[in-house]
Amino acid sequence: MTSSSEDTPISDGYSYEDEWWEENCSIIPPEFNRLMLVGVVGAVIAFISVCFNTFLFVVLWRNPRHRHSHLVYLMFLSVADIFLSAAYILLFSVNLYMDYFASELLAAAWWSYMRIMITISHVFISTSAFLICAAAFERYITISKIACQFARHHRLIIICACICIAIIAKGPMYFEVEVVPNANCTGVTSLTAMPSNFSESEPYKTAYKFWFRNLLTVALPFIMCFYLNFAIMHRLRIQHLGAKLFRFATSEHRQNIRAATLMLVAVTCSYLASNLLNVIVYTWELVDKESLLSENIRPLYTLSSDLVSLLTVVASACRLPIYLVCNARIRCEVLDYVDTCVLTHLNIKPYTGLGSKRCRATTVRYCDTGSGYMIYDTKQETEVIPSPVAPNKKGERRVRSVGTGLDRVVLSVAMGSIKASQSSAHLTVPLNSSVMIIQEE
Repeated sequence: MTSSSEDTPISDGYSYEDEWWEENCSIIPPEFNRLMLVGVVGAVIAFISVCFNTFLFVVLWRNPRHRHSHLVYLMFLSVADIFLSAAYILLFSVNLYMDYFASELLAAAWWSYMRIMITISHVFISTSAFLICAAAFERYITISKIACQFARHHRLIIICACICIAIIAKGPMYFEVEVVPNANCTGVTSLTAMPSNFSESEPYKTAYKFWFRNLLTVALPFIMCFYLNFAIMHRLRIQHLGAKLFRFATSEHRQNIRAATLMLVAVTCSYLASNLLNVIVYTWELVDKESLLSENIRPLYTLSSDLVSLLTVVASACRLPIYLVCNARIRCEVLDYVDTCVLTHLNIKPYTGLGSKRCRATTVRYCDTGSGYMIYDTKQETEVIPSPVAPNKKGERRVRSVGTGLDRVVLSVAMGSIKASQSSAHLTVPLNSSVMIIQEE
């Protein structure tokens, strides 16, 4: 009497049932290199990114002027970076830990929030890309002197549009995955993820998921940022060569514009560098996706997917250092916040040596007296105005305009154009400088 094939033992002592259990229910521990790259290095960088961007958001939010300037893009960008960095830890690192330690508690937690965290992370990754594109576009029209007031006066509308487009493109991801029981498996492998039926149907799968989503959130932002970054650097080079002909062009006003532009160029370059591998993988999937799943290429495909997520978090963690290096205004606000809020609460006396003094510029108002331009210090900072100048009854200090004949001509032309456009202007008196210039809002 012969037994059925299911009960026939295999030569190595295992039955077919044991082989099925080994293939579908066994825990495959992650490789050591992948555990260190994603579970340790990636988690540490993501945690640093959360701390840096939370600190940056608090610093920018404390100044009401930033909510009505181009820095509002960076404020919302820091919020997006906080969410996507936290999602990296909860998705990738915890997933590796639950397999490595065979923890049923981590597995239960991971499967409970997996769908929502994948959706949130992808929504904020796309939002970050759109915000960088919007900030780069505004900076381009600013240095190009293009009359486009909508980008400057409707920044919140643009930000809301970026978030809405990201939700439209990535929001349905929550419904594209279903968490179902994994046959008779128990423990860590008791659940598994499967694509939902409608996500595999046509034309949703090809038209929406592959073409619309990838083109809108991967290819289009990359191409726009690359073009705008190149155009901004080209414009900066032309202006830098032209500025050598005019002494007035080296004023603090132009330095502020140049610093803000270089800061955005650095942010855009970090985005392009972190998404270059993603664009390469997307192009490969577009050309020949089957080859990526082959036995020889699949390990490289897995490593590339891990690096795409890791590079995104690295770019988020680098934003605060980029701002500190490129933008003196943000650097001063960050150092002031550390001195007044952090060190004060820790009872640590901030260093007050000569090397720690930070240069500040004071915004003042102008008045045409008929015999020359007078300026009024609106912040009443005694370090900006020389001490022999006494304050008036209102506590303001005034100083005469000093400069070359070319400076006065340029200043007069600027004042005339401002009056003709009926717009308010501000003047800046830099520390240790006698040249007065118009400051950008």
